[in-house]
Amino acid sequence: MEDRLRAPSAPGHTRKPDAPEPFWRRLRSITLFPLRGAAFYTMLALTAFSLLSMLPGLVGLIFRLITWLAIYKAAFDILRNTADGHMEAPEVSMGISDGAVVRMLALMILMITFIVAVAILVDPIVALMAMVLCVFMQPGATISLAMDGSLRRAANPMVSLGLAVRIGWPYLAAFGLLFVIQASGATAKHWLGNAMPPILGDVVLMLVSIWALFATFHLMGYLVYQYHEELGYEPALHARIDYQRDSPDQRLLDEAESHVREGRLDTAVEILRAEVRSRAVGLPVHELYQRLLAKSSRAGERGEHARYFLGQLLADKQDRRALNLLRESLEADADFVPLTQEHAVHLVERARQSGQSQLTLDALRAMLRAWPRAPDVAQWSLDAALLLAERFGRDDEARALLTDALARCDDAAQRQKLEAALRAVTPAG
Repeated sequence: MEDRLRAPSAPGHTRKPDAPEPFWRRLRSITLFPLRGAAFYTMLALTAFSLLSMLPGLVGLIFRLITWLAIYKAAFDILRNTADGHMEAPEVSMGISDGAVVRMLALMILMITFIVAVAILVDPIVALMAMVLCVFMQPGATISLAMDGSLRRAANPMVSLGLAVRIGWPYLAAFGLLFVIQASGATAKHWLGNAMPPILGDVVLMLVSIWALFATFHLMGYLVYQYHEELGYEPALHARIDYQRDSPDQRLLDEAESHVREGRLDTAVEILRAEVRSRAVGLPVHELYQRLLAKSSRAGERGEHARYFLGQLLADKQDRRALNLLRESLEADADFVPLTQEHAVHLVERARQSGQSQLTLDALRAMLRAWPRAPDVAQWSLDAALLLAERFGRDDEARALLTDALARCDDAAQRQKLEAALRAVTPAG
């Protein structure tokens, strides 16, 4: 989210932004990124919160885990914000609800397990080579995880290698810069840890750790933005259009943003709600309203508005932005579905075509819960079961879905497909 919450302009007169500046010309800006705007205040807040991890025993351990989950949640927000072309430090939402954070933790555990297994079963030298491979693929895996949300794709070395091939030699340069940032942070932590008193040292060490992480994720996001055409990614900034300064929507946006800057979030939400419910407003108003609802505690209202916002995005052929909104809505509420089944089916198909397996699965399962008697329930169950089995290796869940679908399916042709799929995921004997 941008520092001043500048809203995108309405569709109609699209302007093509200039080509992104190469990241090697922005090294100073990338390094200093965590010290600017909202990212700096987020860093301070997380550092202050980390003091609770000094409490003794299990309580301190729980607070330490929560702190690092929140830190990585903020880092993923920074990566996505930068990938969409926003160079200002975002207003990072405090929380630990981002599913990508949990999946990244699982990815790190998988990598460590793989390296240890190679060291035990094969040879320590080969394990060292495996560790180098894991380190090399980590930037690509992290980018894949942030933009796609699929742990299976992120853990696939070919995804990271494919990303590196499409970007070319700059991936190696960016990898080197990531290593320098992380090594600088580690060196500073070691030096400060030996030179400062315990509590003060812990605070400074946390600041340095968060700085290194935020700068790293900002760089990875910028890599996506700079090479978005090679990666097939459309930054949200490129869909933004100029507004006339005297348009009713622009005056509304200016007023709402003014309230936000002065700390009156509820007032801005009330103003936007009144306009959204009383007249037809442009996409920028809907987008700002959705962002402010995400920062508030109005989860029900956020979901209700997201359904109507999705409909308008689809009407305006903004499928990529609609998929991003669908992902955010499902992360906030696993039972979220679009306003109509037609919208849901269209978005699931677009997610499937763009390789977003986790989003496809999450949307299908939400649809099955929301519309258990829909005519296409059997097909949705089949699609979800195939994803569970083939993409994520969760055969037990796939069997449960297929068995439930068979119990309710009366169509002979569809039953044959379900039975064939069930046999494929049922162990022999």
